[in-house]
Amino acid sequence: MAEVNLNEPKVFRKLRHRGRLSQIPIYLGKQLRFFVNQSDWKVLPMAAIIAALVSMVIRKDFFLTMEGNLKGAFALTCVGIWNGCFNSIQAVCRERPIIKREHRSGMHISSYIVAHMIYQFALCAGQTGLSMYVMMMLGVQFPVPGFMTPWMIVDIAITMLLITYASDMMSLFISSLSHTTTGAMTVMPFVLIFQLVFSGGLLPLPDWTKPMANFTISNYGIKAIASQSGYNEVPMVTAWKTLDSMRNNEIGGTVTLGQVMDLLDSQAVEKRRDMEIMKSFTVGEAADILSKADDTLHLRDKEVTHSFTLRELLTGLKESDAFQQLRDFVLVPAAQPAPVEEAAEPAAEAPAEEVTAAEPVEETAKPAVTVGSLLDMLLENEDTKAALDKELGATMTLGQVLDALHAEDVIASVSDKQLNQPVTLGQAVDFLKNNEALQNQRDREFTFKTTIGDLFDLVGEENVKRVVQEKTAAASHKDEYERTVDNIVDNWVVLVLFTLAFAALATISLELIDKDKR
Repeated sequence: MAEVNLNEPKVFRKLRHRGRLSQIPIYLGKQLRFFVNQSDWKVLPMAAIIAALVSMVIRKDFFLTMEGNLKGAFALTCVGIWNGCFNSIQAVCRERPIIKREHRSGMHISSYIVAHMIYQFALCAGQTGLSMYVMMMLGVQFPVPGFMTPWMIVDIAITMLLITYASDMMSLFISSLSHTTTGAMTVMPFVLIFQLVFSGGLLPLPDWTKPMANFTISNYGIKAIASQSGYNEVPMVTAWKTLDSMRNNEIGGTVTLGQVMDLLDSQAVEKRRDMEIMKSFTVGEAADILSKADDTLHLRDKEVTHSFTLRELLTGLKESDAFQQLRDFVLVPAAQPAPVEEAAEPAAEAPAEEVTAAEPVEETAKPAVTVGSLLDMLLENEDTKAALDKELGATMTLGQVLDALHAEDVIASVSDKQLNQPVTLGQAVDFLKNNEALQNQRDREFTFKTTIGDLFDLVGEENVKRVVQEKTAAASHKDEYERTVDNIVDNWVVLVLFTLAFAALATISLELIDKDKR
């Protein structure tokens, strides 16, 4: 039997624990095994499916209208939060006993969280890239160039990545607090609802809840995407589409002139009495306005004189009201017939034969010649037909007349001359209210019926569309959606701070894992 030297010193193996940095690759390897063996890769095709569904909704008006940009910003923010939350909601709680045992054996929680941050960042980047590709393939028209980079799709991808990554770290923190996967999944819906409802974007918030939006990832994500897409720089079309859908609706009724005039005493009119409804114009300004109108109306080409015949001139003179007073003016008085002398008695010494005396011939009276009859005679006489049908004069346009009068030189010499005094709304109202002719007609009724489409045609549909879109866009302007570099970068910085804050909170909560008695 071999002898054992009891006096020989014992050899103790010193346990050597790797440093924090060297432990990170170990945890990364474990996360990669989870990705393959625990089917964590399924989040990638799910992200593609979600992006496809969202693209079908936003592709028609994203980057084109205010509503489309806000809807697109909200939808993409939802996609990022959804992807990020479900990436890591079970990442910690599913291996909580293992983490506790490894922590007691000398593994560092900070190394574990950093490894998770690296792995989850790669996962979020893959989801973002896949989502952008799917949206582009399904018809979302990303403008070129972008605002922050040469490509708008890259601008949006950066924001989407930050939203997804911040949401991922938030879920990692929730997972570090939960003891079981069931508990984590139970909390998750409430977190999502809070993030989406209190985003302050698509859903208006009561005043007392608005400060809560500052504590949501979604708030800053929507601001960043809405700013990048140029929310304040595109028209709002909802109001116009509503009006356009009502174009066949009839409007109208019966009102009296008195009811219309009573509207002149309303507060809305009273507040605007000093508003100018007609400004004063100089001769030069009026000439400029007419010159611009000529570009579309072609006033200089309008005929002001044209050739005519003498017959047309005389016929027009005959039918005029002024001529009726001269029509009966006598030019040549009527000629009276000469008196007829009686036949003389036959002389006594005349033969006894019967003498037949010739009957006297009565002369016909000639009527008077008036201006009207003379004109009628000229128009009806065949001998004057050729002369009357001969054309006189020549065709002239307004431009030729103005050039002949040297209108431009005249206007230039008096261009600073004021044509009129400005007219205010109050002056117009006072004139209408003090007009006796209108006051005597207060009971006169007016019945009118028309459609909204007819009013569009009267005013000009394009004019109405432009005014409605401009006014609604101005009313919907939001300073937090201004398309500036500072505004976008500020939102990016806040999303990064959310990421770091949740990662730090997850680290702190897991450092206390030894106090867990379970």
